[in-house]
Amino acid sequence: MALHALVTILFARFLAKLDVPPPTAWGAALLFAVHPIHVEAVTSLVGRGEALAAVFLFGFLLAALELRGNPRRRVRLIAIALFCYALGILTKESAAVAPALAFLAFCRLEEGGLARRFGKALRLGLPLYAGSSLLLAGNFLLRRWVLGGYLKSRTFRIFELENPLAVLSAGERVTNAAAILLRYVGRLLAPLRLSADESAWSIPVRHGFDAVGLAALLLLAAVTVASILRLREDSGTAFGFLFFAIAFAPTANLFFPIGTIYGDRLAYLPCAGFGLVLAAAILGNGRAPALPSRTRVALFFAVALFFAVRSVVRNPVWKDDETLFTETVRTSPESAKAHYNLAWVSAEKGRVSVALEQYTLAAVIYPDYFDAWAGKGLMEQRLGNLAKAEKAFRQSLAVAPTYENGFFRLGYVRELRNDFAGAERAYADGLSKNPNSTPLAYRLAIVRSRLSRPTAEADWHRAIELAKGGATFRLGYAQWLFDRGKIANARREAREVLRRRPRDASALRILADSSRGRGERFAEGLAAEKLFRVTRLATDFDRLVSISRESPAYRSRFATVEKSLRVLRSGAPALPGAAASSGRPAPPPVDGGDGRSGARHQPRRRPPNR
Repeated sequence: MALHALVTILFARFLAKLDVPPPTAWGAALLFAVHPIHVEAVTSLVGRGEALAAVFLFGFLLAALELRGNPRRRVRLIAIALFCYALGILTKESAAVAPALAFLAFCRLEEGGLARRFGKALRLGLPLYAGSSLLLAGNFLLRRWVLGGYLKSRTFRIFELENPLAVLSAGERVTNAAAILLRYVGRLLAPLRLSADESAWSIPVRHGFDAVGLAALLLLAAVTVASILRLREDSGTAFGFLFFAIAFAPTANLFFPIGTIYGDRLAYLPCAGFGLVLAAAILGNGRAPALPSRTRVALFFAVALFFAVRSVVRNPVWKDDETLFTETVRTSPESAKAHYNLAWVSAEKGRVSVALEQYTLAAVIYPDYFDAWAGKGLMEQRLGNLAKAEKAFRQSLAVAPTYENGFFRLGYVRELRNDFAGAERAYADGLSKNPNSTPLAYRLAIVRSRLSRPTAEADWHRAIELAKGGATFRLGYAQWLFDRGKIANARREAREVLRRRPRDASALRILADSSRGRGERFAEGLAAEKLFRVTRLATDFDRLVSISRESPAYRSRFATVEKSLRVLRSGAPALPGAAASSGRPAPPPVDGGDGRSGARHQPRRRPPNR
């Protein structure tokens, strides 16, 4: 909220420097401050980048305008402006339009015809434009170094679910984007329906010749031309619309597709231009010094009050994930991701039937939603419908043939159905398509160990190598070695696990059991003693008592620690997950298909950005 307040103050200061009449300037700032479309950017953590980028952008613009009236501080002001610009583009790509907005501001303040204004604005801001170009080029080079591409990673593709416009031809994308831009205008004018998600297929996508989209594009072009022509009349409405258009340029899907088709948070900066247009329309346009009439003032405050009340009503929607996702399903019932997100949070809270219903709806709306099919399969699995679960997992792979989680879940449900040969095929196929997958390598090693395949030991070595020696994987290998009588190697692996996780009950149990098998009762007692301090299980304490009776060497040791051990036995329970009484290692944490979505066929632990 403080960040949004700062942006509002900077915006008001910016308008004042543009010689916008005070009633219009403060009116525009007030409308910007209370507009409900900002709830996503202000209340939600994921939208904070929009407000922070706007702070740096207005800092750049204010320094640029100060440069026009204070040439003596030219070097310092240019440095401040470029510093703000660098921070802005590192915060959010939308800040890249700051130099274009500075050019627009200079044009408004200059005298003469359009050509004269453009020439003066270009000459005045030339150092800023040049410096900004260098910084933007540096930003692109930095992105290429980090991501492997100037805009995005070479392997990254925009998921059609998130932005259905990304897969269209350029012409189809532009006409659809123009129509969606008018949707933004409508929502800014009458923000009755606000939604946190408008992905496929909440917004209809038109293919081929699109009369509506073409009309929208022509309308936007006509208004843009008219606004440019009216700049010489010092029109606040014209300046506001051009500000709106320039601010939307990076995120409108007109020039290139972005990661989402629509988002209220994307309208954060453009709303400043809209606020100026609306304030000028209600309170009066141009630079006339006369105060607006009472009727105009009353109408303005009615609009501002409506926006403020709508913001207050909208805010509680972002209370938590469940509230947000439930509301999003209500406002965007045709959005597959909205149903998916509600399914995820329902699964997290144990409402399996609700989660199954929502995953099913998500898959029906968007049949290529591989994560939704995986989530549906997992819910069927939890309900005991293993055949239906396997069918859903197979469908996730039919949609996305390299989907790591689909292979993992298909193999695991086959294990539950005692189809270990089928599980082996699923894990092996998945690993061939995802050679760096540690979960698939781990389960393949387990299944091949169970089937006594000759490659089992090599499979364990591969899993451990992929996991970079992870303790869970070494523990599984240690258990496999122990079960096959390779005691020395099993103990070596168990000790390596304990070096990484000193309180691992399963590794301690392997040491205790292997010491007993070798007749080393004192060593067994020491290992079992450590095991009991972790598990505090009665069976582990009884084992210590038995060892002390059978081993004179350990009996004296037990006599010194028995009292403290009995206190542990009657005290607090074991640490969570420490019991592991079977001695078998738990599977490593892997994607469960119950709440992951994204453009790549890789698991996520949370729903995508809202």
